[in-house]
Amino acid sequence: MTFTEEALARLTELGLRLPTDPPPPAGAYLPYRLHNGMGFLAAQVSGSGPDALTGRVGAELSTRHGQQAARAAGLNALARLYQALDGFERLECLLHVAGHVASADTFWDQPMVLDGASLLFTDVLGERGGHTRTAFSHPRLPHNICVELEITFAYHD
Repeated sequence: MTFTEEALARLTELGLRLPTDPPPPAGAYLPYRLHNGMGFLAAQVSGSGPDALTGRVGAELSTRHGQQAARAAGLNALARLYQALDGFERLECLLHVAGHVASADTFWDQPMVLDGASLLFTDVLGERGGHTRTAFSHPRLPHNICVELEITFAYHD
């Protein structure tokens, strides 16, 4: 079984499948960029339009809602990775995830919210899904979304 088949089987075990059409860029930029063995995913969100969880975690949304949004953004990121690399075979590993959480002024658990995505990455990609991470808190994110992920990864030809 190939690594791509293994990752897709893990998704199925989790009751998930890759989105066939992850949310498009919200502006004039590329959804991903590959360059000399390093790849970058831009602005991975939980959804767009009426499917998006909107608001601030700790105000309009609970921590659990934030984790669900992070997991959905992570699933969209996996779909974008799959698209960028024509599967997961060429993926060496995730390197870094920058997670942005729209948060109430008194909400301090951004790392717990972002675990929704981080745990998904390791559940699906195993060791290749391990990564470093930074958590950012923002008063608002574009289009009032609650979670946004930026991902840097290594790949081979």
